[in-house]
Amino acid sequence: MNDLKLAARNLTKARARLAEAMAAAAKVAVQAHADGMTEVDLAQFLGVNRLTVRKWLGK
Repeated sequence: MNDLKLAARNLTKARARLAEAMAAAAKVAVQAHADGMTEVDLAQFLGVNRLTVRKWLGK
């Protein structure tokens, strides 16, 4: 049971770090797009789906 609790705690922490990283990526992606970078290039550079970039851009 201790292993299960540890795994759950680690997943919770990992999800929080992922949410922070995605928020930071969204912020810089919006700025990069405003500076002229395409959605496709942003998606490839950041390793996310193009639809994720579009969501960040409010499309």
